[in-house]
Amino acid sequence: MKLKNTELFIEPLELIKKINNDPNFSCKILDATFYLPNSGLDAEKEFNKEHIKNSAFFDINKIAASDNSLPHMIPSKIEFSLMMQKLGVNKDDVIIFYDNSPFLSSSRGWFLFRYFGHNDILILKGGLKNWKKCNGSVSNKKINPIQGNFEAIMEKKELVVNLDQMISNSKNNSKLILDARSEKRYLGEAKEPRPGLPSGHIPNSKSLPASDLISSDGYLKSLEELNEYFLDKNINNEDDIIATCGSGVSACVISIALYCLGKEDVPIYDGSWSEWASSGQEIKTSVS
Repeated sequence: MKLKNTELFIEPLELIKKINNDPNFSCKILDATFYLPNSGLDAEKEFNKEHIKNSAFFDINKIAASDNSLPHMIPSKIEFSLMMQKLGVNKDDVIIFYDNSPFLSSSRGWFLFRYFGHNDILILKGGLKNWKKCNGSVSNKKINPIQGNFEAIMEKKELVVNLDQMISNSKNNSKLILDARSEKRYLGEAKEPRPGLPSGHIPNSKSLPASDLISSDGYLKSLEELNEYFLDKNINNEDDIIATCGSGVSACVISIALYCLGKEDVPIYDGSWSEWASSGQEIKTSVS
């Protein structure tokens, strides 16, 4: 892999300094915390208990296509624009994502804004925990944002793969399919968090758990660590890669890790395992 940079991550102290000292710095802080359905945790309730002062809750469960029963399907350009306006997002804002989840769910927010053509996005390094360590202001007060003027300017459809494309890629083994779920779910040894879904994996896919890319304190691993990890997995910049997971959230962790290593446009399979396993497709439980 080609080492690039992690300049899309911002340290809490740097953000605090920008907010306090730079009158031209217009930002919107969004909490993209997400928990799996079987975790026993509710991200919105956790937000209401404690969040970065003046932040808004970016609800990954609801910021999705309203006309699709599958979880987390990417909404239309108009739908996403209206959702962001309600959160008080403006078109010239620098978007600051953070989370308090175990697997960098901020990457899902980053992915969606990039998909819709907005590139001024930063992720708070270490999330809420690191913010508090640096004495950043927190609150439990809910604010009603002033309506924003954000408009999605495009849909980068090359960043998304649909079911038909995934069937073709799997059958032809034409692209490297990386599965961000846990290895036990991939192997069919652990239950899926969504009731009724069998576990297992897409034929010709490879297990690459998102948790392997994140340090114990919630940081994306260093460029050197990521580079070594992908080299150990025999994955390089020339590979044509698709990231998948349970419902399109942790797949974005693979996408952002590869982005930091210079491979900027790794698409995700939008329906991911939720769609594949519920649509009668072939399921594997062993490594070929």
